Amino acid sequence: MPDNYKSKRVTWSWLRLEGVSFTILPFEDRDSVLRDYAGLLASIKRGVLLARRVDYEYKYSDYSFSVSDTAFYLRAPAGSQVVFFNPRPEEPARPRVKRLVNPATLELEDGSYARVLVAYGFPAGLPEGLLYTLYTEVSEAALVFREVDKVKAVRMVETARRRRITSSSQGVTEAHEAGALEELASRVLSGSSLFEFYLYFIIKDKEPKSLNTRANTVKSLLKGYGVDVDAPPIQRELYNLETCLGVMCIEKHYADSESLKPLFPLISEELHDPNGVFLGVSGTGSPVLLDVWSKPNLNFVIVGVTGSGKSMTAKVYLKRLREVDDKILYVGVDPESEYTRVAGLLGAQAVEIHENQRLGLDPIKLMRSGALEIGQVADIISEVYGVPENLHGVLRRELFMNSDFADSFVEFASSVKDPELSKYLQGATVPPDSLVYEGEPPPLAGSVIFGLKNVRSKRLKILISALISSHSYNTLLTKARRSVFFVDEAWLFMETPSIVSLFENLARRGRKHGAAFLYITQRAEDLARTPQGRTILEQSATVLLLRQEPEGRDACKEIYKLSDSEAEYLVNAPVGSGILKAGRKRITIQVLPTEGELKAFSTTVS
Repeated sequence: MPDNYKSKRVTWSWLRLEGVSFTILPFEDRDSVLRDYAGLLASIKRGVLLARRVDYEYKYSDYSFSVSDTAFYLRAPAGSQVVFFNPRPEEPARPRVKRLVNPATLELEDGSYARVLVAYGFPAGLPEGLLYTLYTEVSEAALVFREVDKVKAVRMVETARRRRITSSSQGVTEAHEAGALEELASRVLSGSSLFEFYLYFIIKDKEPKSLNTRANTVKSLLKGYGVDVDAPPIQRELYNLETCLGVMCIEKHYADSESLKPLFPLISEELHDPNGVFLGVSGTGSPVLLDVWSKPNLNFVIVGVTGSGKSMTAKVYLKRLREVDDKILYVGVDPESEYTRVAGLLGAQAVEIHENQRLGLDPIKLMRSGALEIGQVADIISEVYGVPENLHGVLRRELFMNSDFADSFVEFASSVKDPELSKYLQGATVPPDSLVYEGEPPPLAGSVIFGLKNVRSKRLKILISALISSHSYNTLLTKARRSVFFVDEAWLFMETPSIVSLFENLARRGRKHGAAFLYITQRAEDLARTPQGRTILEQSATVLLLRQEPEGRDACKEIYKLSDSEAEYLVNAPVGSGILKAGRKRITIQVLPTEGELKAFSTTVS
């Protein structure tokens, strides 16, 4: 078909529309989308909404994945002012009809066979998102609509309503239909637009026999919703989308914009960020390409219980990110040394830290270099050494008055004048703590992952993690064009508000340096328990929710406004499957590691 063509004195044009990840939106956001949909129908008054699935092979490295995309188009009168769903001029690349094989089958120019199934029977109610459930089975779904003149619309619904009300057969079904007509009549009389519409589905296959099988599958699926479909013997006209041009004689259906909401077609589970990292496929089989630098902020949270695939996902993401940008720098805090054993594959140096090792992570020196502020040092030291709240101000005052005169933190802790505070800081002056502060810090010439498995004390892990994070950020990440700071098993730090606050502060400062922060953690409920952790969950532009325990499910449901079915899905999600929130998009995803990645990144250590 040409871009513009005339029929009944109407010139038609094609627009490409942007889909919405509708099925997992909160209900209030769904209502907003459906209002835009109603506005679209009312503003152009007549046209075709077309959803097309395109199957293809997506290649990553030496691997090939069978995937599909769904594209959405609007055929509207030329010059229509369309302001909804980000329209842009584009005609769908639909193969033309080559010949009619039989009354119900077309052969197309691309060598495939097609059949058009028209919906001719609808129940009184349909579920929202009906068309989306069929996108994996049909090649195209078309909603053809035309607004009915107001006077005619009022007369039609009133006549239909009276006929139904006075019908001699008033069973349960008839009574329900009468009630639905009563509501429709009320809305039309109140000014709602009435539309004449047709709904049909185009299925394609390589062989006529397979086409029959696919047609029966679609019929069966629709029958489950109470929708009857058939293939009228006017296949060529149907395929060419000529219904709204008045050349056909198939049964008309009527509805207002409220009644058409269940047939909202612009439902997309696709995330294709330019230059994004290939993570896997969406619920509709479309490749997911993620670029966190294109989002409102650079925080990325991966949450999932043990065995959900969270660490595998993080490693796959980091490896493929380096393949997209080989100049990117990584700094990782790895409490269980899970990433250090594959650091080479991530293009990073592995540094294993031991309890009795001189690390040169002196808070006084970090403060002087600008890596830490006085308040941050005070908060970290207070929590690590159990300084009571009534002495926090004393510690800050001592740091402010005396830190410039001390050569090291050990010297500072030994010379604190307040006798009560001095008791709490004695642990800092002897091993293993003093060794953390003594010596020279690890050299940072490039990407590095710090493994802390050999640090048995949780308290020391927290102390070292806080100091080495600040040192790495200040020394390395601020000088990089783009970088990633990641923390695995982040839940270990969630009971330490000062550490969470430090991570949050580093992430906030990191935005101007292009430093993305990746948090990998088991339990969403642990993050949600503290104000700082909840802030990380709520304000991270990118979040991947993998399988959850019931407690984590409830936290995710409350924070991200998930429906009951979505929250339940997270409890039973297969390994590597979950819900990805990325900016304004929210999709389901299956992460797809290659065989080589599975072997290299397995958490089973030989």
